[in-house]
Amino acid sequence: MEGGARSNDDQSLQGTDKTENFRVRLMTSPSEFSLLFEWAESEGWHPGVYDAESYYKQDPNGYYLAELDGIPIGGLGTVKFGEDLASITQYIVKPPFRGKGYGYRMWQEVMKEIGDRNLLLESAPAQRSNYEKSGFKSSWQTIRYRGVGRTDDDHAVNNAEDRVTLVSVDKVNFDNFCAFDQKVSGVSRPTLLKSWINQPGSIDLVAVDSIEDIGQKREYRIVGYGCSRLCYEGYQSTSFSRKIAPIFAESSGVGSQLFNALVATVPPEIPFYIDVIGVNENAMQIVNEFGLESISSITHMFTKCNSVQQNMVYGVASCDIGF
Repeated sequence: MEGGARSNDDQSLQGTDKTENFRVRLMTSPSEFSLLFEWAESEGWHPGVYDAESYYKQDPNGYYLAELDGIPIGGLGTVKFGEDLASITQYIVKPPFRGKGYGYRMWQEVMKEIGDRNLLLESAPAQRSNYEKSGFKSSWQTIRYRGVGRTDDDHAVNNAEDRVTLVSVDKVNFDNFCAFDQKVSGVSRPTLLKSWINQPGSIDLVAVDSIEDIGQKREYRIVGYGCSRLCYEGYQSTSFSRKIAPIFAESSGVGSQLFNALVATVPPEIPFYIDVIGVNENAMQIVNEFGLESISSITHMFTKCNSVQQNMVYGVASCDIGF
């Protein structure tokens, strides 16, 4: 799956020569961020094309590079949100250096720097027990679904509830938009959101109701939002797929309306992906009714608490940051 804390290193010190010239340092430029995302692309994780820039703006001191004799061999991200929360992401060791303990040594070094924060990550099944030993608790299963853009709407998800109005994100107050996102995610992240909705090629829709014109002032209430952004389809692929991420909504009716609208923007025959929380039965019903293919799953984990409103998440924003 995309990013997250997935690691193919065995987290063992056995066989490591600690006299080697191994070090872990902060990444210092967007180009180094891009290197880590290139590795994620080669792993088949489908990272967003412009996500590295967005995460860099959120936390320019959040990514670490492991080097052996001056050569980059691994990386680990800790995207911080204030003083209380950090997402562990893009935990990668290059294939020739796996099983030698370098990943575990990198993990230990980075954990010393992160402070006493609540930590979030998305774990591959094979690594879950390792994270549990480090104090992480399982929260939910995140399931990745894949679809392909269509030329008709015959497979649109039925929505019998009252429909709301969908508008471009630039038509609503940004502070109100951020407040709704925080209501769902449990964290304030205006810097990330501002970069996210301005990524080239992104489509960002906000669901509003109770729209009234009172004099020169328009009154409305945000009840959901959804985004589609470009992502890598395969290593060194010449075409981009789409990531429907996130979809946050107050009801299944709003969630399905946003889902239909965003899927309709995917060009014909172009793949798209959406990550769904397994415990949200309404979200699962939407992707199953549409006929999407389940291709993988990971476990959402945390160390202290989980503040995400799971029943309002119809598509995870990013498995890189866990919510």
